[in-house]
Amino acid sequence: MSIVKKEDSKKWINSFVAIISIISGFLAIRFTQQMSEWFDLEAKVNNFLLISQGIGVVVGLAVFIGIFKSRNASSHLSEVYDELVKVVWPDRDTIFKVTIGIVISLAIVSAIFVGVDYLFRALLDLFY
Repeated sequence: MSIVKKEDSKKWINSFVAIISIISGFLAIRFTQQMSEWFDLEAKVNNFLLISQGIGVVVGLAVFIGIFKSRNASSHLSEVYDELVKVVWPDRDTIFKVTIGIVISLAIVSAIFVGVDYLFRALLDLFY
């Protein structure tokens, strides 16, 4: 059973592009704030906080518009969504069984590492 449906492609692609735009705007704001800390720009530039927020908004909008204007990016996102529709997600029982198997495997490997560590400590205590 697939979580995503073919008819919802535009909604999901638009949501993804909006999230990427918000993240890139946030990163631009954080970058300008980091530059402010390094070079003490808040003291040198009037209204630096407003300017850094404006830079973030402009970068976010530029990413949003840039992705939608680019035919390559739009077609790539559509192809990715088409492949995502084909994914068959496992059911609850399968997830539970695989999780239990992973936990047991990790416990066994951890026990092996603890045993080897204890053995090496005992050997080193004999020499030192």
